[in-house]
Amino acid sequence: MAAVIAVPHRPTTHAPHPLALPGRPPLQVIPGGRRAARDHARASRPAGRLHPAVYQRRRLGVLAATITVIVVGYLALTGLGALLSPHSAGAAAAGASADAGASAAPSAAAGAASAAVYVVQPGDTLWSIARQLRPSGDIRPLVDALAERAGSGPLVAGAALAVDGLVD
Repeated sequence: MAAVIAVPHRPTTHAPHPLALPGRPPLQVIPGGRRAARDHARASRPAGRLHPAVYQRRRLGVLAATITVIVVGYLALTGLGALLSPHSAGAAAAGASADAGASAAPSAAAGAASAAVYVVQPGDTLWSIARQLRPSGDIRPLVDALAERAGSGPLVAGAALAVDGLVD
């Protein structure tokens, strides 16, 4: 059995005490259990009004769509920032395609000039710089040489680190 509150239209009477709560409407017993109570609630709901669960599902869908748009936008912006960075692989490929039209001698001279100094980027370590300079093989001697040239303090982003004579 299920109990449903039926509110009959009654004239309002004032309570004798100002803090007294008005009486609750009597419960109406609907035979048939929960299914009958659902049917009664559906019948008593206004015609244009949807079930509250529909509104909840719609809100969850809008929330999921909003979070998806924010995440995709963030990833797109960080990816765009990585592509526009002067030390990214995309910029290196663009530079290589620009050098392809030039003669071999100027591009070799430009490569030698850029290899003489390394500009420290945020998050760089001596090990990551050494791995960029020597992609394969043992980099421990190169890390030691970079440590001597960098000094005893921490690496600072934007600082120029001389690497001439270190790369094979």
